[in-house]
Amino acid sequence: MSSQEDRIGILTTDSELIVRSWDPWLERVTGIPAAEAQGQPLTGLVPDLEQRGLLARLERVLREGVVEVLAPTFHHYLIPCPPQPPSRYFDRMQQRVTLAPLREGENIVGTLVTIEDVTGRLEQERELAEQLASPDEATRVQAARRLAEEEVEDAEPALLEALADKSWRVRSQAVNGLVRRGGDRAVAALLRALREERHDLSVLNSAIQVLAMSNLDVMTPLIEFLRAPEADLRIYAALTLGERRDRRAAPALLNALADPDVNVRYHVIEALGRLRAAEAVDALLEIAEGRDFFLAFPALDALTQIGDPRAAPRIVPLLTDPLLRTAAAEALGQLGDEQAVAPLAQLLSQPDAPTAIIVQALVTLYDRYEARYEEGRYIADLTRRALQPVGVQNLLDALPAAHGDELRNLARVLGWLEGEAVERALTHLLGRPDARAEVVQALVRFGRRVTHLLLAQLAADDRETRQAAVMALGRIGDPQAVPALIDLLSGSSELMVATAGALARIGDRRAFEPLLALLGHPEAAVRQAAISALNSIGHPDMAAHIAQRLKDPNPWVRESAVQIAGYFGYANCLDQLFAACHDEDETVRRAALGSIAHLDDPRVAPTLQKALHDDRPRVRAVAARSLGLVEGREILSSLLGALQDPDLWVRYYAARSLGQHAFPEALDALVRLALDGEEVPMVRASAVWALGQIGGSRVAGTLAALLETTEKDIWQSALEALGQVGHPDALPPLLAAARSPDAERRLGAIQALAQRGGEGVAGALQWVAATDTEAAVSQAAIEALARLGTPEAVAALLSLAVDPRHREGCMAALAGMGVDTIEEVGRGLSHLHPAVRRVTVSALARMKHPKASALLTTVLNDEDASVRLEAVLALRRLGSRFAGPMLARLAHTDPDPEVRRAAQTALQP
Repeated sequence: MSSQEDRIGILTTDSELIVRSWDPWLERVTGIPAAEAQGQPLTGLVPDLEQRGLLARLERVLREGVVEVLAPTFHHYLIPCPPQPPSRYFDRMQQRVTLAPLREGENIVGTLVTIEDVTGRLEQERELAEQLASPDEATRVQAARRLAEEEVEDAEPALLEALADKSWRVRSQAVNGLVRRGGDRAVAALLRALREERHDLSVLNSAIQVLAMSNLDVMTPLIEFLRAPEADLRIYAALTLGERRDRRAAPALLNALADPDVNVRYHVIEALGRLRAAEAVDALLEIAEGRDFFLAFPALDALTQIGDPRAAPRIVPLLTDPLLRTAAAEALGQLGDEQAVAPLAQLLSQPDAPTAIIVQALVTLYDRYEARYEEGRYIADLTRRALQPVGVQNLLDALPAAHGDELRNLARVLGWLEGEAVERALTHLLGRPDARAEVVQALVRFGRRVTHLLLAQLAADDRETRQAAVMALGRIGDPQAVPALIDLLSGSSELMVATAGALARIGDRRAFEPLLALLGHPEAAVRQAAISALNSIGHPDMAAHIAQRLKDPNPWVRESAVQIAGYFGYANCLDQLFAACHDEDETVRRAALGSIAHLDDPRVAPTLQKALHDDRPRVRAVAARSLGLVEGREILSSLLGALQDPDLWVRYYAARSLGQHAFPEALDALVRLALDGEEVPMVRASAVWALGQIGGSRVAGTLAALLETTEKDIWQSALEALGQVGHPDALPPLLAAARSPDAERRLGAIQALAQRGGEGVAGALQWVAATDTEAAVSQAAIEALARLGTPEAVAALLSLAVDPRHREGCMAALAGMGVDTIEEVGRGLSHLHPAVRRVTVSALARMKHPKASALLTTVLNDEDASVRLEAVLALRRLGSRFAGPMLARLAHTDPDPEVRRAAQTALQP
């Protein structure tokens, strides 16, 4: 395709319209040389200018100084010439012409004429129009896609027409194109389609998609459509308002719940759920309690989306309705509290109970209590107490047909229960890979009483089952399992690794000798597992055994012995450790050089410095890495020299070690290395990290410059390093990166800001959390505020909790900030927004601290019933010797029945 420069020509005239300049493009397309055109009247070159009304336009430019645009749709061309290349549709080049005055000071001395060849574009539009009328679907789809994605001017009419295409693929492309353009004309046409084409489902559905996805304000006409005499138009208006998720529509939709048409009411209910309209809760509960399945089912779904927990008690009775109990159970899982556990457990005892749905609800309750209050076990205990034997059997009977999430949920709930049948069933589930993690966790909770069942699984045919049983036995820690586990040390390598880990957890000295025998195993993973297990057991004879093995002829044994001797720093092994730094085997030598770095011995630094000159690069790399752990300025010159090593890993670790010591003398060398575009990225990134450890104004400037690079490793490292620099110059580039169009850069900047802290950081993180379109970025900013832990950060989290999208994240962040912030978090109890006060109550409750509990009693008089309810529920879980009289008063006098019920329950022993 030709560039725009290849399609544009320019000429100038004087005030008498005599041509003064005629550029090469015009020479090429008209065939008139510049020497012939210049000095000629423009009317001589184009005789029909006056006839086509164009001369008057040029004279107006000269007279009034205005700019005139000649659209190709009406004027086609200024200077006649053939299209280049030839066209199917036009015998003359189609031109878009701009006529502008040419000035000298205040005087108009001529015209500047710009001519753009738009023949190709207009030809494309005609071609696409023909293709949209093709009987072939694939041709029409391709044409609609091009209209949607390419810069085709005036494409809206064709896209609107394509909304009525019989092919959903064509309509989908038309929707995408109209959403991208979103012009006023397109939206007006779509609204007209809703009214006039309501019997054409393809047009209606496509129009709704565009209106729901566009950014233009169409609220007023859509609300008017809710009052239209045609029921189907009211339905589509409700559907579109719900899809747009604009809270301003809630009052009109709430009024529409009284619509005489049941289908309209159905779509209004769904729309209120999508809007999360809290003001609709009571009306939706009345609909659900009416038990008309057609309306009650979407009402329960809408209540779940809205998320008001006060709805839960009125949903519980619906568990007895055969048609609604599935939807009611799902809603209670999302909205209920501990009072919902017993009804759900009782429903499990019914012969045709929806087991999977009830189990999902119980697991959801558990997870919510664990996330909010770290009290998931409370839900598990209530379930265990409420579940009847018939219900337990229903759970067991559901296992064979369950898979995926359903099986995992069943395993979790069974893990809350007791009984030999449950334990045996869970043990057999070790063979189900999709629930193995949940099964192991449940069996560990059972403890030593399932050891015999797990030991039997060690003989299972499936290796993964045996491995899972080994893991569970290790976490249970029963010494009775040690002999059987020792027997497995001669099995497959993967099983040996798991078995060594299990023996390490149990810590039984009977495993000492068998584990020693693995120090020479040919597989490094097995040797490392044996080393870790031996370090955990800590046998009194270990030093003597290791001293012997440091002289073993097998290099794998010597390497393992070196790691253990270095870990414990055995005095009887020190000379042998330093001797191993010169071992003939490279792996032994590297292990020794890595181990001596932790010793307090004057031989350490000279040995490592000497090793920097070893002829083997991997040995030099270990020495460079270990020098980062050695105190003393005498190592500076050695590390600076290692920055020039031919091996990249040596340079990498030398830069890291210089950063660990934060030697200011290394600044010049590290800056050169970080800016060296010829160096490999990982070495540059290491130098960047080291600069962050040194800090200062110069470092901040260098790191800011590195943020401009497109190399991900470098700019990520620069962001991390800026987070380590306390100098004020490090803050502006981080704040700029937090507003980057690239989500990954924003995430990196957030982490760095949280690490750095300082004035203005909390405000910047709050802005990112509130405005970022990526949920992961917003959540990262919330978590970063929690790590800051300053009063400003607490205030920012409380402000963010106003937004429903951020409430759960803000609650968890506030709850995890620690007891030192209780007073600051407590300020949220006086926030103007009830939702923020509820979040504060939940956060304080999760802290489980007497000071936090005392603050909770202060909101038992809150003007908002939902806040009082949240406080009562929290105090019921936590208990408070100060709250008794206030709870008693609420139990009898509170105007809200749910608050009274919760207070009465809290007072029960």
